[in-house]
Amino acid sequence: MTKLDPIVLELIHSKVDSIIEEMRVVLFHSGYSTVLRESEDGSAGLLDAQMRTVAVSKKLPLHFGSFSAIAEHLPRYYRTEELEQGDIILFNHPYAGNVTHPSDTVVLVPVFAQGTLAAFTATLAHKADLGGPQASTAARDQWEEGLVIPPTKYYVRGAVNREVERLVAANSRIPVETLGDLRGQVAACRVGEERMQELCARFGLGTVAAGCAELMERVAGRLRSALESMPDGVHEADGVLDHDLIGFDRSLRVHVSVTKKGSGILFDFSGSDAQARGPVNVTPALIKNTCYFGLMAMTDASLPFNHGFTDVVKTRFREGTIVCPRPGAPVSYYVPLAYLTADVVLKALGQFHPERAVGSSGGGGGVRIVGAGAKSDRPWVFMELLDTALGASSKQDGVSLIHGTLGVGQFRPGPVEIHETEFPMRVVRFDVRADSGGPGKFRGGLGCTREYQLLEDAAVRVRGKGDMRSKMPPWGVFGGHAARVGGISVNGEEVPETAREVRVKPGDIVRVNMNAGGGYGDPLERDPELVLGDVLDGYVTPQGARDDYGVVIDPDSFRVDYQATEKLRQERR
Repeated sequence: MTKLDPIVLELIHSKVDSIIEEMRVVLFHSGYSTVLRESEDGSAGLLDAQMRTVAVSKKLPLHFGSFSAIAEHLPRYYRTEELEQGDIILFNHPYAGNVTHPSDTVVLVPVFAQGTLAAFTATLAHKADLGGPQASTAARDQWEEGLVIPPTKYYVRGAVNREVERLVAANSRIPVETLGDLRGQVAACRVGEERMQELCARFGLGTVAAGCAELMERVAGRLRSALESMPDGVHEADGVLDHDLIGFDRSLRVHVSVTKKGSGILFDFSGSDAQARGPVNVTPALIKNTCYFGLMAMTDASLPFNHGFTDVVKTRFREGTIVCPRPGAPVSYYVPLAYLTADVVLKALGQFHPERAVGSSGGGGGVRIVGAGAKSDRPWVFMELLDTALGASSKQDGVSLIHGTLGVGQFRPGPVEIHETEFPMRVVRFDVRADSGGPGKFRGGLGCTREYQLLEDAAVRVRGKGDMRSKMPPWGVFGGHAARVGGISVNGEEVPETAREVRVKPGDIVRVNMNAGGGYGDPLERDPELVLGDVLDGYVTPQGARDDYGVVIDPDSFRVDYQATEKLRQERR
């Protein structure tokens, strides 16, 4: 293959990146629901004519490979020659191209330049409601999870298919927001389409195609070089979820064995437990994202994501497991297992590079409150992504109030003013959880506390304590301690994890505590002045300083009592 002029290649690279960023901006600025426009639960992607990923937003690792699986499924529904200018394809089928769950819809636009299929633009965005049970039951198969759409032409030669819109609207409790979000996805894809056509007009279709292919080769080459610098070997790790929302007496184990040799690497998940009856299963395409993210974090964080990763990183699964369920298995609540798997992958990779090992993150998660509209005269669905934290590393404390590993750069809670304007509620508290971070020489990041006061009758979805991480809390490494897990309480009473949902009345206060990150190293080796700083900042209580770090804070002067501290630490050792 003839290499392009380096300047032309960099211009194409820069333009591709700007296309993705512009699509992201349009997606979130045109979103109707708060989960899309405020929490930014969506992503944009650009694929070449062979549906190989050219670029995606790096701010959302959860969706790195979200569009890579499309090529495996779309030809079963539409051949390339069946696609025309103006066609737009919509789907959310978890086993037919979507890598997440039915609440995430993909909009795919074939881009034609000079009469030839040149690329695809795509967006993936969460929908606050696409039918299915509210919370009183846990889905036992795919058909109980709400509306499922296989790849379907949403637009045909530029004209919207009204039947598709009517079908989607009829299956949503909040059709205005749902259709508004879908149309925002279309708008974002069309912007990307126009920019790609402009790029092809400027450089020529062949040059752009060659440039995209060379960008993929460049990433693959850099990744192989980074792998060469890692020691060869085989390392394993596992993690445990409390239950599957149906069988509360059965924990679920995800296991990975990582084999690295030369410039190749294999992630083998075949030792994971059998698939769950409840909706916590995760499809393999999404599990692959955790491998891409973990490898990027451990080798070269400056790498962009494109098809080069899928060329280099190999994975192995066993059908019928929680990370490779058989088609039809429920996957609507994939988040706990996906984030746990990301931590397990980092745990295994950290054994290749101990100096880069990190404590477990707090995972993902958020809150969902549904109202029938007794006073507001319309049903409403409030969904918000909340902050957990990252685990500590060998050089620094974990980052507090951030959405786990897979949503680190993008997911966030929405503005209080927006929520109080659009929903019958008040946000009465938003704070860090003192003492929640895993103690260590370097402390794990702290999770958040968020409190909502409801102004009308509603129902709060309940899943599990600490998003089902209480049996194996976010762990520490090299002597670091585990983090504290969160939970949901109403008017000060903890809601049991066996509850599907809890009914709340006007004036009730719902408190959501989120998980924190695990620590790194022996807590008794933490600098007492750093502990004092945490106390003054409200991150650690004086009692927590004593219990977790062996540091005695004088209650009058709020200074470290070094003599008492040394004595206490000697006793602890």
